[in-house]
Amino acid sequence: MAADFAGKTALVTGAGRGIGRAVALGLGAAGARVVLLARTTAQLEETRALLRVRGAPAGRISLVPADLPDEDDRPSF
Repeated sequence: MAADFAGKTALVTGAGRGIGRAVALGLGAAGARVVLLARTTAQLEETRALLRVRGAPAGRISLVPADLPDEDDRPSF
């Protein structure tokens, strides 16, 4: 990503794999604080590990395991 996202927060859905993971990695590399949301905790932890390996500080990464289509499983912010 060419933009500088320092000081910004990005909520990335589907962050456990595929395009969502790629977006999270790109935003993390661009300096954003990333909130990773997906159904599978293990996949979110893998994405967090990749962000950490690429230099993202642990304090700029949050995990939210949830299934958005399930109204009872949606987080409230």
